[in-house]
Amino acid sequence: MIPRPRELAVPGGSVPFHDDLLRHRPDDPSLGAEGYRLEVTAAAVELTAGGPAGRFYALQTLGQLGPDVPYGIIEDSPRFAWRGVMLDVARHFMPKDFVLRLIDLLALHKLNVLHLHLTDDQGWRLEIKGYPRLTEVSGDFYTQEDIREIVSYAADRFVTVVPEIEMPGHAQAAIAAYPRLGNQPSRRLEVWDGWGVSEHVLNLDEATLRFCTDVLDEVVDLFPGQYVHVGGDECPPAEWERSETAQRRLRELGLPGAGAARAWFTGRMADHLTERGRRLVYWYEKPDATPGTTAMTWLDEESGPRAATEGLDVVLTPHRRTYFDYPSDVPGPQGFALTLADAYGFTPPETPAGASGRILGVQCQLWTEYMPTPARVEYMAFPRLCAFAEVAWGTAGDYPDFLGRLEVHLARLAARGVNVGPLNP
Repeated sequence: MIPRPRELAVPGGSVPFHDDLLRHRPDDPSLGAEGYRLEVTAAAVELTAGGPAGRFYALQTLGQLGPDVPYGIIEDSPRFAWRGVMLDVARHFMPKDFVLRLIDLLALHKLNVLHLHLTDDQGWRLEIKGYPRLTEVSGDFYTQEDIREIVSYAADRFVTVVPEIEMPGHAQAAIAAYPRLGNQPSRRLEVWDGWGVSEHVLNLDEATLRFCTDVLDEVVDLFPGQYVHVGGDECPPAEWERSETAQRRLRELGLPGAGAARAWFTGRMADHLTERGRRLVYWYEKPDATPGTTAMTWLDEESGPRAATEGLDVVLTPHRRTYFDYPSDVPGPQGFALTLADAYGFTPPETPAGASGRILGVQCQLWTEYMPTPARVEYMAFPRLCAFAEVAWGTAGDYPDFLGRLEVHLARLAARGVNVGPLNP
């Protein structure tokens, strides 16, 4: 839902709202960049914000309150700086117009990060000028001009687009385009047409790392945000274990075995991104990360605080609370169900002692293995994304109260033509 505002004082009564009543006051930095204050009287609605984003969110709140705005004072700001949604466009490509539509829906719900999962075993969806075969073998993709449009459109709505380029695993589409990137360069692979985790991973040669840094250089030029995601998860070491070339490389590097190669690879990419003034994000699975990186903790709810105490910045993404590709009623192909109550009941932990500021925020995920169309993505996202928005803003509370307020909000979504899935209260 549009996150419920925190009401400091509502003495009773309301005023029919129209634009002539709105008075914009000078910014007050003490409210925080995304914070705002609304003071409502019969004479005026006075809006003070901490900055442009806060002013934008104040207007979203006025739209939420409807034509009759209650007298009183609303002073509000989000709990988390990172309030994200991940859209997987690699498994099933999503057209640019839908990405723009999703950005509008994020902004409506005061969410501020769109994480685009652009590459995987099943497709490479981003034009890279230096390596044109990446998109030639994968079919649909975004041109660099498409990406510039998406990034600009999002910025106008205070949404940052975070790109994800998977490496060194989930890379079969890249290897299909350029076999020299794989551990058997003479072998010709196809872009994978199945789901799961492919065993085909990038090799450990310097030339392959140079390919990766070349790609990241083009990515950095397209996406001006601070963060670049490189995946790093579900990287089976079997090919490195079987390859004499990989084994020789591991010895040269002084690594204890193939199981250590993924972290080494990610560390090299982190160093490169740091040189470009960016920060690396990856899917966290175990405590072997490079300092200064940002971990998305997806395996469970406990690993987020643990990663923070290890000195990592953290975005909480526990799959049993935030993977909205899971059906909302009965377990699906992934083996899990995630009800609306589950999504609303996600209670992000406080930052552990000694790790102040390390938990940046929360993010929900829209993996598209079983969501082939935009209509299906919307059906699976809503209304659970409405619940997640209140969790991310920090105003989730009584679930029956949420359900009562949700009915009005679903009418707003219906007016926008959103394909809303079942409530399952």
